[in-house]
Amino acid sequence: MFYDVAMNFVIGTILMVAGAIMIWIPNRIFTGILIASIVFLCVNGVVLIIRFVKNKMNKDFFFSILSFVFMFFLMNFRYLPQWILRVNFGGYCILCGFACFVQLVINQINHIKRNFFNFVFSFIYIFFGFYLLLNPDFHTDLLMRAFGIYFMILGMRYFGDGYEGINPLTKYKWKRKVRITLPAFLCAFVPDAALTSVNRYLEEGKPEDLNTYKKDEVVRLKVIVHVGPKGFQKVGHICFAYDDIVYSYGNYDSDSFHLNQTIGDGIFFTVPLEKYIPNMISAENNSIFEYGVYTTSKQNALIEKEIEKIRQNGYRWYTKIEKEDGYDRFSEYEMDYPSRLHYRTGAKLYKVKSGKFHIYWALGDNCASFTDLVLGTLGADVLSIRGIISPGTYLDWLQKEYLKKNSPVVFRRIYKEWDS
Repeated sequence: MFYDVAMNFVIGTILMVAGAIMIWIPNRIFTGILIASIVFLCVNGVVLIIRFVKNKMNKDFFFSILSFVFMFFLMNFRYLPQWILRVNFGGYCILCGFACFVQLVINQINHIKRNFFNFVFSFIYIFFGFYLLLNPDFHTDLLMRAFGIYFMILGMRYFGDGYEGINPLTKYKWKRKVRITLPAFLCAFVPDAALTSVNRYLEEGKPEDLNTYKKDEVVRLKVIVHVGPKGFQKVGHICFAYDDIVYSYGNYDSDSFHLNQTIGDGIFFTVPLEKYIPNMISAENNSIFEYGVYTTSKQNALIEKEIEKIRQNGYRWYTKIEKEDGYDRFSEYEMDYPSRLHYRTGAKLYKVKSGKFHIYWALGDNCASFTDLVLGTLGADVLSIRGIISPGTYLDWLQKEYLKKNSPVVFRRIYKEWDS
């Protein structure tokens, strides 16, 4: 745990120094990145050629040629890296603006007010994105300085997390505020990266205590992040359990899927924790990161009130295997996740009647936002300036909170396939 806390200071220092340099001499930094890229591509090309000579694998030869070709372009066409940076960042801004705009439309459909910030961010992101794409004379120095400011702010956040990790004060309270996070596209990879790190640690034969407890307290609230082995499962999914009943929100009705399954009818299900976790591990081949959050009696009352509101705003939705009474023909429904979940665990699914979460949107009202309904009552500070949070954003926050001595996150457990 001390190592993880120390890493917050190390990362914070690196980000602060890098940010200051990018603000001070942005042009030299860009040139340095360009030179480093050229050297890397050259070394990579040579290594792949050597591997090709030894192993005779055609893919090594192909990628070595690709490395040398790209290196040639970087050396002879200096505008290319600037074009790559400008176009990629412009495209990212347009994607963020599109996500905010879709949420704006969904909120209008659901008759949810207070859309001013969604409108503002949609306009700013889309305007700046197209400005970058359509303006070849945009000065890269300005972009590098903007990155530098962002790095310094992010570095201060890591310093704050590190200080709170060693702070001997007995009182620690969550405060609801906007938290500066990693970019959304990086947060998406946090769950898979965390799982890869654990797997690598175990493969190296190092002692890793997957189940660690800071306090011997009765925990009624647990937050669960699970990560799958392939595809969109690598982004992860987050839900919560209260009094060992899981509440999970997602896009489960295949008849309502739109935009490559990123939009659909909002559905939540309830299932006993003791059935849910074994099913996710053994049947769905997921790994589980579970964090226990200690709550007071006053906080429990707030949580129970929020859960009751969730239940009151849902009506029972029946899976295909239920509607067609196909329990004795499970193989016909096995490819339908809600059906196999209900069959194996007895989970009950509910569609959201109205309001927020009536429509699921992967880059807006998603599983992380749903979990935030409960953790937000405790003051969890995972609000994003963009209004977009992901399972990776929450996993990163939960791990950092667990490392703090006096945080309400009092235990962590990692379940893998061998636990089933």
